This record gives sequence, C-alpha cells and structure tokens, in this order.
Amino acid sequence: MENELSYEVGQNLRRLRQARGLTLSGLAAKAGVAKSLLHALEAGRANPTLATLWALAQALEVPFGELVQARPVGDEGAVVHLVEQTQGRAGERLEVYRMDLSPRSVRWAEPHEPGLRERVIGLKGKARVGPLPGREVGPGEEVEFSGDEPHVYASEEGASLLVFLHYPLPPRPKGEAGSPEKASLALREVSLGVGGLALEGRWLAPGFQEGVFVRWSGNRTYLFSLPVAPLPRLEAQGLLGEALALLHAPAEDLRSYGQSPSLLLRTLAWEGLLLKGEVADPAPLLFQTARPPAGSSKEENWESRISVDLYARVELLHPGYARQPLFLAYGLQAVGLERGRFLDVGTGPGPHLLLLLELLPHLEPVAVEPSPASRQALAQLLPGVEVLPEDFTLLDLEETFPLVVCVGASHPMSTWRFLEKAYRLLRPGGLLAVADEFLSPFTTREERARNLVLHHTAYLLPFPLEEPEALWALRLLALQGESRGLRGLVEEALRGLESRSDPLAAFARLELQALLAGLDYEVETKTYPRRFLELAFAVGFELEHHQRLFATHGSGSWDGGTHLFLLRRPR
Repeated sequence: MENELSYEVGQNLRRLRQARGLTLSGLAAKAGVAKSLLHALEAGRANPTLATLWALAQALEVPFGELVQARPVGDEGAVVHLVEQTQGRAGERLEVYRMDLSPRSVRWAEPHEPGLRERVIGLKGKARVGPLPGREVGPGEEVEFSGDEPHVYASEEGASLLVFLHYPLPPRPKGEAGSPEKASLALREVSLGVGGLALEGRWLAPGFQEGVFVRWSGNRTYLFSLPVAPLPRLEAQGLLGEALALLHAPAEDLRSYGQSPSLLLRTLAWEGLLLKGEVADPAPLLFQTARPPAGSSKEENWESRISVDLYARVELLHPGYARQPLFLAYGLQAVGLERGRFLDVGTGPGPHLLLLLELLPHLEPVAVEPSPASRQALAQLLPGVEVLPEDFTLLDLEETFPLVVCVGASHPMSTWRFLEKAYRLLRPGGLLAVADEFLSPFTTREERARNLVLHHTAYLLPFPLEEPEALWALRLLALQGESRGLRGLVEEALRGLESRSDPLAAFARLELQALLAGLDYEVETKTYPRRFLELAFAVGFELEHHQRLFATHGSGSWDGGTHLFLLRRPR
C-alpha cells in the first residue's frame, strides 16, 4: 500500500512539474528539498513526509490535494486524507481533509501560501490547533485561523478532525467603470506617464494613440504606456550609416524597406513601424529550421525551458533585437575591432550573428554553444562557422582573444562565472561586448518578480494581441504592485495562445516561456544593469561604454530594457 502511494504521488509530482516546465533542479531549489530526494519521489522510491509535500505543492503553486489526490498520507503521528476539493461561497478553492492524530502527537506545520485560511472542526477527542499557543477544539467545536504562519496540531489523547483549507482567490487587476469621457481622461493620463489602466467595456479604438497602446480584451479596454530610450543620432558610412538613420526615419520611409535585400534593414524597418502602431508583414523576417529529434535535449539545458525552433523562427520580431548587433558593430568599428577572430558566447541559433556579420563581414566568429538543438539551427543559418560545443563557464582554452561578444546569452549562466571566464580568455586590453536584457533595479524577490513581468510584457505591448485577457491583466497586476498570482496568469496567457499559429502569437509564446523561466529562476536569471556593472568591476573590468538600446520599464538609462556594455580588460 505504501509503495502504491509513493508511486501515485510520484506520478502526480512529475506530471505537475513537467506541466509547469520546471526541471528537477529548478523545483528542488524552489521547494528547498534535495534534487536526489525529488528524483527518488518521482520514481516512487521514497515516502514523502507531509512537510515535503506541502513544500512541493507551494513551489508548484498548486493545492495540496493536487499532489495527494484521495490517498491518505502521514507522518509525525498525523494521517491526512483528502475528502473533497470544491469551491467556497466566494468562489475560492476549498479542500476538506480528515486528520487523525495519534495519542501524544505533535505536528508542526510550516506557513502555507499568503492569504490561506484554515477552519478546523473536531470529530472526536480533543486537540490543540493553530498558531502557538494554539486553541483547543473538541467534538462539534470549530476553530478558524490564518494558515500563512507557523501552526501546530497536537493531541494528548488522540483526535480526529475535519480541516478546511480556504485558498485565497487569485488576484485580478482592478478595472474602472468606463464611459466616453472616462476613456478620454484615461488616454490622457497614460499618455502623460501613468503606466497602465483598465476600463470596463470597450472604449477607444485598439491600436496606438497619443503614445499609448490600446488593447481590447474580454469586455475591457486596457491602456499602457511604454518608456522610450532616446537613441543618439549617429553617423557612419555604408550599410551601418543607413541602418543608424532608420532608427529616426518616419513611417513612409520605413515602409519602403519591407523587401530590402538587407536582413538588418528589413528588421529595423519592421520594428520601427511596429513601435508606431503599424504591423507590417513579418514573413520576410521568419526563419524555418529543422526541429531537433525528440528526446535530444537534456532536462537541465536551455532548450528544456525555451523552444529553440520557435526562437530561431521568430526572434527577429523581438523589439530591440536588431539594435544589439547594430550598436555593437558601431562600437567595435569605433575601437578598431572590425576584423579577426573573436569568441561569440551562447550563440544559440545565431540570428544576431547573421546581422553582425552583415555589418562587419571581416569578423571571424568562434561560436560557443552547448545546446545541441541550437547548434543544429546555427548550422542551417550560418554553415561553416566554427563551433565549440561547450558550456562557456567550463571552457578550457589556451588561446586568448581581443574580443569576446555575448548577445542575449549572459543571463542564462552565472553572471559572476561568465565575467570571470571572459576576463581570463581576453588578452590584456581586450574588449568584452555584452548586449542583453536587464531588469529595473530590485531588492526583494517580490519586486524582482514584478519587474520581470513588466519587462517581458513590455516587448509584447506593440503586438495587437487582443486575447488572451490574462496577458494584459498580468501586466496591469504587476503595475498595481501585486506579486501574488503572477505565474498563474502567465500560464493562463500561454494556454490562451496555444491554438494560434500566426507569427505574432508565436513570438508572444516565446516571450512568455522566457518569463516563466525567469519567475522560476531557471535559464533566465536576469539582474539589473548597475548590479551587472558592479560584478564586472569586482572581476577587474573597466567600463568603456554603456547604452540602453530599448526601454521596457522605468525612465532612467539604467532601468529595465535591452542594454549594451563594452567592458575593457586593463592592459
């Protein structure tokens, strides 16, 4: 019976973990349990304690009953049996358990999720329940207490209890009553700096008005502003100069580049129109790569969380993406590093490298890419490029380089180890160029989660995605300062996009995959720009140049968005 219980709990655990895209390492870290124990639990080779099951349920953000189903589980003199899963009067999730306490038993319970309430009714015997010192409950008596602080179940004589868990309602953003006058005022407020608002009903026309993105979703009108990173008007010769000029071109000029033979110019023109509220045909920016064989990716790899073929196909639609190789090429040309061998770290499928080589064709990249699926896509996009199939932080090379480049790949690895390895592989006086996404500053986990949501959803704001509503509710909830329930809304938004195969929805799925991975602190471990620079200084680098290329959150040049750093190893 015990083995059967362990097997069923293990199967539930694996199913729930995989449904949320978590690796074994990721769930172990979130739940505070050993990875070896988690592996044994999923294989049905270990008997879970109540404390472990609670920790896993909270890490997975599922009700306790989702793990145990109707099976009795127990330890510490307490046996718990799920009786019913239903809804309370207010629509909240409600679980009912029978708890049997042995004589002279004491069970200490860790805090459950914030807002959870417990109601305990005595069936037989007497027990002491709740936060210390606890309250006595006997047959027919009832005690209610907050379950989000440490509490106890204890009995000298033995007791049977009914335990009701009232889960808090998932948070939803507040909307305001709508009217034509209210919509006009809301548009003005958001245009002048309010981050976002929601009005009940459908008002205004979806699109881009007065610097505001208006979206209809469900029976609501959402209005959001997007900060702007002012870009300098730079001059250069040839393709580089033409590309820099496109950043400031009017819509009528941008439209003429839709069929340009230059992939870089097509990409910049498409982005420029998108940010002005005009969605051009994305087909000229899409790549089709062969899917990797089933089962070819390892669970702990980058591709365990991010779809490589989806990334390769639609990443050029990413706002700010083409600005990275553009400003990188300008910076490299300015310091005389426009030819010769260099290391390209975390190359992935390689769209950025394709754009960079269009600008600086005399560069000779040595790609460092541990992911088999990414290497397969890279070989199709840039055949003949030299590739080192290794983790950059574990790279053991005698050769040193004048230049190490990392575009969009510094955050999936340990930032400290990345900077240390880059420093060692650079010649004295060599340059580390990092173009990547960074969050607005944060000091707590909750603030980081909100900033992560605001960062990733900002890249989706220009896309005319009227559904799913969860996407815009997610952004507004983070703007309103709420940290609870964000992951659930991301999952809901992803489910709402599953049935759509168009490129815009495909890009939204990719961005939400990255957001989920970031919330789980797996492969998307972004920091904020000043912290990145502090770590770089600690390793020994000097700052040569910094520029925020695309703004996602905050008005300062060191706030969230896509950034470029040029870091020099001293001579």
